[in-house]
Amino acid sequence: MDRKIKLSDLKSAVQEAYDNHKNDMGGTPSPKVADMNQGMFGISVRLTDGTKFDVGHSQAQFAMGAISRLPIAIQLLTQMQPADLVKKMGLGHKGCGCGCGPKPDEPKQKIKGMHAKGVRAASLVEPVGDFDGKMDILSNLMIGLMGSSPVLDDKLYEATQQKAAEKNIVNSFAETGYELYDEAGLSVNLYNRLRSMLVTTEQLAEMGATIAADGVNPATQAVVFDGELSATVCAMMAAKGPKHMGKPWLIMTGVPAMSGFGGGFVAVVPGLGSIAAFSPELNEAGVPMKAARAIKDIVTSLQLSAFSSARVDIE
Repeated sequence: MDRKIKLSDLKSAVQEAYDNHKNDMGGTPSPKVADMNQGMFGISVRLTDGTKFDVGHSQAQFAMGAISRLPIAIQLLTQMQPADLVKKMGLGHKGCGCGCGPKPDEPKQKIKGMHAKGVRAASLVEPVGDFDGKMDILSNLMIGLMGSSPVLDDKLYEATQQKAAEKNIVNSFAETGYELYDEAGLSVNLYNRLRSMLVTTEQLAEMGATIAADGVNPATQAVVFDGELSATVCAMMAAKGPKHMGKPWLIMTGVPAMSGFGGGFVAVVPGLGSIAAFSPELNEAGVPMKAARAIKDIVTSLQLSAFSSARVDIE
């Protein structure tokens, strides 16, 4: 079953969502980036056939934050099978990726001030013990996904590293018995560096469209990763979702999405493309408020869902 949507209708839905939410009040930027881009708002759309358009501040740069876990996940899936990744990340139960074994023994004490599973994911990236080697692989992957290079925010990176040192984050992993697969200092450093990368909605939408196009960048036509991985990447996005609102978001929209503390929000519709939005003001859950509202309006008004039986084409 196929369903046709006119490109003009998609553009109208994006413009309407932008107009409806550009003056929304409320929310507070993350203290990490409180002095960046206040009041800005942008939306970018990239389709798998190469079609693209933007509204608002689509070239404003912001920190990737948790969205940096997307390229990490893609790289890890090139290194191992999904079931192995589930076990190594402690997402399933011991000895079985499907969860039928006993529960894993995770530390009861949380590591405050750092997303421990994000650091664990960074520790899994090969080559082990080689920060520059890991960073080169992930940098090249991000360039392939986005069609251009993100930019490191040195000030933000140094601040996050300093904060980690003040909170004794590196030693906390050993003290709590939290399992990593590489040296803790290297893994924390790598994760902080990736979170401090600056991107635009244009780059995020291109990355999402590459995932939607089974690993082929629609703009450059480069094969960035094995297309068989796209379904798993989308499933991981859907399972995690935007910060603290994964389940309600997926129920309301049916579209895999991720967000970051910098104000970025990216949604992927497999086979169709991606919508990315940016607004630095975060709600209480830490999700960019205007960006989330706008994308929700767009995908629901056009009935775009990753779980729909109808394949959507733009004409």
